[in-house]
Order: sequence, then C-alpha cells, then structure tokens
Amino acid sequence: MKPFILLLAAFALVSPADNAQSLPASASARVGIDAGNQAWIDGVKSGNIDMILATYTDEAVDCGPSGECFKGKLQIRQHMKTQLASLGKARTAVVTSWGSTQQGSFAYEWGQAEATYADGKKLIDKYLTVWQQQPDGSWKIFRNLVIPNK
Repeated sequence: MKPFILLLAAFALVSPADNAQSLPASASARVGIDAGNQAWIDGVKSGNIDMILATYTDEAVDCGPSGECFKGKLQIRQHMKTQLASLGKARTAVVTSWGSTQQGSFAYEWGQAEATYADGKKLIDKYLTVWQQQPDGSWKIFRNLVIPNK
C-alpha cells in the first residue's frame, strides 16, 4: 500500500508528461474546495456522513495516515460510519487550506483539518487532496491523502 501512496504523492507533485505548467487554482476551483471543506466541518459536527460523502466522486480513493485506503463511495461511507461510531460528533472542527494549484481539470490542495470530540480527543491531520472538476462544473474529491506525522 505504501507504493500506492508514494505514487499518489509523486503524481500530485509532478506535472503531466507534456510538462505544462501548473497554475494557481481557478476561482471556481477555490469555491468548490472551500465548499467541500465546509461540508466536512458541518458533517463531522452534525454526524451527517452523506454531507461529507457528497463531496467525493464515485471513483474516489481516501487514504489514512497509516496507508489504508478506501476505494469508492461504498468503502468510504463504511469507513466514515466506523469513525463516527468510534468518535461521535465533533464539538469543533476547522479546515485550514495552506495552498492549491491547478492543472487542467484537477486542483491539488493541501492543508490541515482539525476536530475536537466530546471525550477530549483531538484529531489534527495534514492532508493532500486532489479535486476533479465534474461535467457540471462542480469540484469533487478524486483522491484524498492524510499525511502521517512521522
């Protein structure tokens, strides 16, 4: 699984074979990214998995910090249900986007997501997310990678 994560990270950092230069994320991409991040905040605070899941493409892959990956909305939903059962609803949540760039119909965003739960447990995850522009112009998560702290 580690080779997959390394490949994903390398793909996100290297431009395509035509060496076209990446540009800052477009205004529409930033609007979509910010809306997706807000959906995560609202979803973890309310326990609304569907709100979060709506930000993912059908073929999305979501990888945790230890290298486990969940492919497709069904696996991602089950993982989120397990997390919700374990942690409960977040009391507070925030996403800080540190940067973004765009190459064609893909936008690459990185930052940190934080949530605090009723039992005092705190989640602080650095992430790299690949957002894909959809045929209707919206942006959804195509790949999501939580960066390990080690």
